[in-house]
Amino acid sequence: LLALLGCATVNKSSEEIFEIHEFEEPVNHIDYYESIIDSINIENASYLSQIEFLQRQIFSLKDSLAFLGSTNRINTNIGFPDTLYFAGYAFDLTNDRIYQKFNYWYNAEIKFAYKYIPRTTKYFPVIEDILADYGFDDDIKYLAVAESYLSPLAQSSAGATGFWQFMKSTAEYYDIEMNQFVDQRRDIFASTKAACEYLSWSLKALTNKGAPDILLAICAFNSGLSNITKAINEQGGTDFFSLIQRKSETDDYVWRTLVMKYIIENESEIFTKPFEKEPSIYETCRIVPLVLEGHYKLDNWAQAQGTVIREVWELNPWLKIYKRNNYTHSPVNDVVVSPGEFTVLLPINSIPQADEVARIERQFLEENNGYFTEHVVRSGENLWVIASRYNTSVSHLMSINGLKSATIYPGQKLNLISTKINRKNYYVVKKGDTLSTISSKLGVASQKLIRVNALKSKTSNGQNIVYIYPGQKLYY
Repeated sequence: LLALLGCATVNKSSEEIFEIHEFEEPVNHIDYYESIIDSINIENASYLSQIEFLQRQIFSLKDSLAFLGSTNRINTNIGFPDTLYFAGYAFDLTNDRIYQKFNYWYNAEIKFAYKYIPRTTKYFPVIEDILADYGFDDDIKYLAVAESYLSPLAQSSAGATGFWQFMKSTAEYYDIEMNQFVDQRRDIFASTKAACEYLSWSLKALTNKGAPDILLAICAFNSGLSNITKAINEQGGTDFFSLIQRKSETDDYVWRTLVMKYIIENESEIFTKPFEKEPSIYETCRIVPLVLEGHYKLDNWAQAQGTVIREVWELNPWLKIYKRNNYTHSPVNDVVVSPGEFTVLLPINSIPQADEVARIERQFLEENNGYFTEHVVRSGENLWVIASRYNTSVSHLMSINGLKSATIYPGQKLNLISTKINRKNYYVVKKGDTLSTISSKLGVASQKLIRVNALKSKTSNGQNIVYIYPGQKLYY
């Protein structure tokens, strides 16, 4: 604990030397750090690394304080019921083996409730809607808590990333965009849809083997379907409770998911004081679909939407900062989005300029008209110089330009970024169409069409009317 609370302060000398001091109160230390940050000129790139250092220290201190506060308010006298239910399955806690598993993970996860319980109100409404679209039980949302504590920035040592902890290879299969500009594993909408696709595929494969068990599909989500089918083939069982998982990791996520449900649903009984909750995305954000054929900076689009790029970046953790020079910290870093289809969160109080948004988005649909999609070679330049300038590699430049050697010449045009787009389905509204008829025709829930396309509605004569118009593209 002393190691956690002993921190560094900053003396703003000409050399910006960091000195270590000990404070009696970590809260005072946090205030001190924040005052230092406020006094630094953020336009000076040389200070940005120090700001980042201070912010990390503040985060570490706040996390430590939250941990201490949460452990002090756990009710240690709580008793478990004889039976717990998850997604329609009964877990008999009077069975010693089942109780031991549950109790182990309860004690392991309860002390971190301060991390995930506050986030549930922010992300659960979105996850619940998407699960409903795919016909899954509402309880599956607790798997996301077990995977990442509902943190978009969660990353395992193996490279699994985001809310649902997708490995890169699996995410690519489900059309999740990952590159130097974006990582949709950190997007609650795209990653949750991909998780549902994976669970649907696993459940279908298990059903074909005579084992239609969502708990086994959850096991497969973590360990891979091949390991589950191997256990079925070797042991002959066709449900979660009849199989012995050789690797504890394989079924740990079922127990962790069950524990997460129990802790979150029984917060008032387990903790002497409730956690402060984050507001729902639906309450704080406008949800806007965005389609791009080229690479684009979003600054002008953000302004046309009634906000600034900083707020867009903060609300959308799947957006990266593209570093267009060799400095690790630079005030000229840009938010660039690659070709694809995205769901962007904007401040709820932002008021768009409709005509300007439409004009900019027409540009977004022009292929090869994006941000630095080509470079004209100048005299004295080589591939290494160009690759360094655009924060890419020589091999990447050679690959996307079909170069067999590194020889280039002045005036030659080099593509910098591949403009391939994964086109998803859309329907063009026809005269006489209603949302209900389109929903029936596509086999897609009306609520999904409303959410994905951010459709506006208005109450008239006691009825909720959703507005669509001929020629409008509805993505699904």
